[in-house]
Amino acid sequence: MAVLRAALRNALEPAYRVEREVRPVGNCRLFVALDQSAGTELLVKVLPTSLSLGVDPATFAAELAALRERLKHRGLVAPRGGGRAGPFVYHTRPFVQGTTLRAWLARHGELPLRQAVAILHDVLDALAQAHAAGVPHGDLKPENVLLADSRALLADTGVFGAVERSWTAGDLAGGDGHAAALTGLCASDYVAPERRSTGGSAGAGDDMFAVGVMLHEMLTGRSPAAGAEPLEEVRTVPAWLGELGRRCCAAPPGERWVDAAAALASGTWPTGAAE
Repeated sequence: MAVLRAALRNALEPAYRVEREVRPVGNCRLFVALDQSAGTELLVKVLPTSLSLGVDPATFAAELAALRERLKHRGLVAPRGGGRAGPFVYHTRPFVQGTTLRAWLARHGELPLRQAVAILHDVLDALAQAHAAGVPHGDLKPENVLLADSRALLADTGVFGAVERSWTAGDLAGGDGHAAALTGLCASDYVAPERRSTGGSAGAGDDMFAVGVMLHEMLTGRSPAAGAEPLEEVRTVPAWLGELGRRCCAAPPGERWVDAAAALASGTWPTGAAE
């Protein structure tokens, strides 16, 4: 879309030069921009029109700045900033060379057990810091798990909440910020049942449900269907891993791990996983 590219150039130049567009994530379009002074690359993620119409860009930028200060972990790709480009609202983060868990699954299907466990450990380790800082991810899915330099990184942690808190419900947008963000950003397979049915707020328990779905997908190549067999009946896994996945995917919120730190503490991780 020429209008979008022109709007981004006007908003980002001369500090950044828009280089190219990359594969979109859900309803969001993604561009890579070059920092003209530092020579580093920035990922620019443009919110869908349904959200751009209802988000106040100044509030959104302030929310992202607060997240950047709270998300201090090597496994978290923290936001850099955000703003408005014409009618579009965007947010930015450092561009990470590598691939996403979604792209890997699409190309190869299920992962080797050791690799799946390593990714799970990295995700829980990063997520534990976010939860300790009071920041649920809110939109955890394979598209937001980045595979780079032999480790997994989490992107877009807390962006869902930033959108929700920046919602103005103007005449063009209308509606509720949580419902709008849920529809505009999230993939329903990774959203906990109670949040899908009642629109409840994102939280650590909701993130844990998404972790369980991703674990099942990493080990079987597909998301768990309703009433599906337990993971350990589909593939040979250690007992602790089957229990971790089962508790993450539990429909009643009270049966899930309370947060990522609790799930992380339950695992019998291979030597070196915590390094």
